[in-house]
Amino acid sequence: MNKKSFLTALTVSSALMVMSACGGAASHSSGAESKDPAAGKPEESKPVTLQAYAYSGALVKEDFDKYIAAPLKQKYPHITLEYVASGKGTSPNELATAGTMPDIIMTGMRQLLVFQELDAPADLTNLMKTHRLDRSLYRKEAIDAIADYGAKGELYALPLYVNFYAMLYNKDIFDRFSVEYPKDQMTWDQVKALAAKVTKVQDGIAYKGLQPADIIDVFAGGLSLSYMDGQNQKAKVTTDGWKNVFEIAKEFNSMPGNEPKDPKNIWKGSDDFFKDKNIAMMPYFGTRVQKAAQMNDELGFNWDVVSFPSFSDSPGKSSEVDAQVLALSKTSKHPDEAFKVIQFLTSSQEVQSGLVKMGRALPALNDEDLMKSFGADYPVLKTKNVNGIFKTTPRQPHKASQYDDIVRKWLKNTFLDHLSGKYDVNTALKMAEEGATKEIESMKK
Repeated sequence: MNKKSFLTALTVSSALMVMSACGGAASHSSGAESKDPAAGKPEESKPVTLQAYAYSGALVKEDFDKYIAAPLKQKYPHITLEYVASGKGTSPNELATAGTMPDIIMTGMRQLLVFQELDAPADLTNLMKTHRLDRSLYRKEAIDAIADYGAKGELYALPLYVNFYAMLYNKDIFDRFSVEYPKDQMTWDQVKALAAKVTKVQDGIAYKGLQPADIIDVFAGGLSLSYMDGQNQKAKVTTDGWKNVFEIAKEFNSMPGNEPKDPKNIWKGSDDFFKDKNIAMMPYFGTRVQKAAQMNDELGFNWDVVSFPSFSDSPGKSSEVDAQVLALSKTSKHPDEAFKVIQFLTSSQEVQSGLVKMGRALPALNDEDLMKSFGADYPVLKTKNVNGIFKTTPRQPHKASQYDDIVRKWLKNTFLDHLSGKYDVNTALKMAEEGATKEIESMKK
């Protein structure tokens, strides 16, 4: 696929020109908004109500109201954006079947496939040309990753913000055992060695060195591993890469004293870090940095953060690029207004700055000046090693498939069997591959 097929010949400056309300939507970036005195003035038009569907990692309503709805209403008073939460009766399938898919879909990038299977998202290529929005405004790694979801050059979404990865740690545990703190740019082998030093029992409390959340995804993302044989549309995990993932995941979870609290539910390490307060290190999405800042006064322990660990053969690389994206529903009765909203939210410096201040993600815009306000909503982050977080760079993602989640499910199940000693690594991977392939073939029929 030619990822550059739909780039316009416009410069960034022309993409930032403000159009009149009757002539089209504006591309709102820092330059246009600061230099054009009319850029901040609300546009007058016929009132319209749009719906935004929150699915898979989307902002909770409280944050949506503050960081999305409020600045949008200030810019476009005639647009009311309603929040629709995913739940019983509002699953993607139910909404698509009922023909009530909201105008705008807010979801994680990987979940675009869910909506593509339902033929829900519209290709934004022509709308971007019409509204003079140049994709070079966005972080290249994010926009390129989204473009990979279009088989023929389509662009089914734009990035609202880009996720990052980090490793939180409990400083009190390291102090208790007089062990050095984690450092930026560590390898997984170094992290494992450090975890062993703080995996101890003292005063009746079992301290665990490291409990990664979603451990299979954490390690697989660090290698950009595919779940499928794209050519044959079958699961493909009997590879050296997946063997490496299973082996290192077992090493962490079978380290004496570091065994998971619940061997059948080893995916909740991020929650246990905050709740149990006996876990020394927890690598996960940057959303947990925001959570730690929010809970700082009630946590009861001193914490800090370092960059996400890397595999030794790819130093300085964290995990696959991931983003929260906005897609336009094909069934929207107000596609131009809905695109105008998407354009404003993803390219407005005001909105992007607000999102960065949350301390949970990077801006979608290719504007590093926005990072100066990272985490500003939480003064405690000024005392933390937040600059270290960005000493690693994300990996380009594997070629996603609509069947990835089926393979993930089988991998998680057979990994538990491998962890318990029921199957060796080769057998566990073979069973996952065969089971997932059989389920996928059944779905196709």
